[in-house]
Amino acid sequence: MDIERLYELPSIRKFFEIEEGKEIPEGVRLLLSSMKEVSIPEGQDVVTYGADCEDGMYIILSGTCDVLSKDGSRINTTLSKGDIVGELGLMNDQPRGATVRALTDVVCANISKELFEELGSVNRKIYGSFMTMLYHRTTHLVKEQERVRAELSVAARIQDGILEHDFSAFNALENINMYACTRPAKEMGGDFYDVFMIDDDHLCFLIADVSGKGIPAAMFMSMAKIHIRNYATLGLPLDEVAIRTNDQLCYKNEEEMFVTVFLCVLDLKTNELKFINAAHGSPFISKAGGEFSSPKVKTNIAFGIYEGIKYRVQELTLEPGDSMYIYTDGVNEATNSKWEMFGNERLEKALNDNLGLVAEPEALVDKLYKAIDEFAGEADQADDITMVYITRV
Repeated sequence: MDIERLYELPSIRKFFEIEEGKEIPEGVRLLLSSMKEVSIPEGQDVVTYGADCEDGMYIILSGTCDVLSKDGSRINTTLSKGDIVGELGLMNDQPRGATVRALTDVVCANISKELFEELGSVNRKIYGSFMTMLYHRTTHLVKEQERVRAELSVAARIQDGILEHDFSAFNALENINMYACTRPAKEMGGDFYDVFMIDDDHLCFLIADVSGKGIPAAMFMSMAKIHIRNYATLGLPLDEVAIRTNDQLCYKNEEEMFVTVFLCVLDLKTNELKFINAAHGSPFISKAGGEFSSPKVKTNIAFGIYEGIKYRVQELTLEPGDSMYIYTDGVNEATNSKWEMFGNERLEKALNDNLGLVAEPEALVDKLYKAIDEFAGEADQADDITMVYITRV
């Protein structure tokens, strides 16, 4: 193998700690010069999940590959020139932990485990150089993971900080008692809620669910929340708030993200509730303390998909004694180990089983979370779970 072709790769110099202008360690030189060039056609595996590691380590010289899990789902970014595959296979007998599949025709430098061991038995410096490289690389990865975790923790606290947690000012209003809560599936979520006064007589509250999860969803969530609040506090009609927010979220939305929203404005004097349902689930409503049921409401398109969409404002009354519960699909689509969904029927039953808490929003919401947890059992939470509850006590 022409090792100059390998030396020119920045990732290889970093991987083997080859310093510019300094002599290459003998063990590294012997290892790289012993590699042979192999070609892998498009669609063929470079390494396969569960297979032994006898074929050793590969360095991609040209082309691109995908990294796939046991079930064939993509679990990593695309690998390309300079990336290293299967280096741990030279040092242990564990089967491959993932599949690396050629997306295009790929050329690699390869050294088998057998050849590596033969070279190592002749020159122990090869083992030494390789172990040193693995140590430094592992140390770097651990530090990088710690840095990412620390940054995610800060970002999650910032995201949580922009959500309302103290509802005392709203609960001090006449005939208002409310509570909201979200539980992300990952460090950062795409669900959000908001509540604020537009003026002395109009209370705005909403719940929303951004497509996707993690940091991208969290960033899009922040944009959506800011746009909705900014336009609503201008006192614009509710349909105009939706139109402007949607247009802003469509602008340069190259990732094609979107957000479903249930947006409400309650007139505290007339008890009139105006709302827009942008591809979100229907609420559950209790009239005069009676059982909860879900009225049929018309649905508009989610924000962020098409510019220039007109949004339909709908109306109902939320009078003293009435209550309203809105939620994201992490609630009704929560699954258990049998892949059964919690569903709207179980949700309605859970609400009506706790009618005694209808005037205690935080306690009622807590009961609903517990009902979902009991149903899900040991199954992982797959989606963000968010709830908003308001009662006109």
